[in-house]
Amino acid sequence: MRKTPLLVALTALAGSACGVAGTPASDGPTIRASALAGTPTTIAASPPAVPFDPREGGFEVGLAEWAVTLEAGAIRPGPVTFIIHNGGTRAHGFEIEAEGADSSGHGSGGGLKAEGRLLQPSQTERITLDLPGGVYKLECLVDGHDDLGMEILMEVREDAPLVTPTAAAPDRVAIEGVAFRPADLPVPAGAEVTWTNDDPTAHTVTADGGGFDSGVLDAGQSFSWTFETTGTVTYFCAIHPVMKGSITVS
Repeated sequence: MRKTPLLVALTALAGSACGVAGTPASDGPTIRASALAGTPTTIAASPPAVPFDPREGGFEVGLAEWAVTLEAGAIRPGPVTFIIHNGGTRAHGFEIEAEGADSSGHGSGGGLKAEGRLLQPSQTERITLDLPGGVYKLECLVDGHDDLGMEILMEVREDAPLVTPTAAAPDRVAIEGVAFRPADLPVPAGAEVTWTNDDPTAHTVTADGGGFDSGVLDAGQSFSWTFETTGTVTYFCAIHPVMKGSITVS
């Protein structure tokens, strides 16, 4: 049957609508029709998280009373820059010494031993080393501080797991590496913010000028507070006062 011009127009319009509402033929970005503008809108897919070697970009080490915290418990051999931060209230310093072979029986650390300088509270330094496979002890160089808990073992091995970064939740703060992460968090009024202590040592979440205080949070414990009033609230750790953070409520 011969189609009239009106039937041709209606057929073309129906085909166009199916192209928008139907399943895309490829695995590319999803196309959705905009109800307001009447034109297709491209919704870009989120890029997948990419695992990375913790050595790259610097390996974070936190010092505080009385613990040493590491970005990861195992890394792969090669050059690494340690970023050492003293988040405590006393002077501390970084020391690393090879202990022996790793868990697979390979490597001995090459007899490596190195130390940094004495760091006052809130000071940071960087030390770059080329680490062969093995087990290493990282500790505070101040006499007696290792006996109080400021020491930890780290493995360097070829099959050390890579780290996949996780996106931070919009209403959560991690306490790790003797720091609040993120240190500054924006939230809408009425939001409940939760802090979780991921460090091996105790911390607090204490508002400047009062308002809220978590009390002592041991490893793994959490504290939550709801922010109703707009403005910026600053807080700190009462055990390690150089640890500071803020919540901006809008």
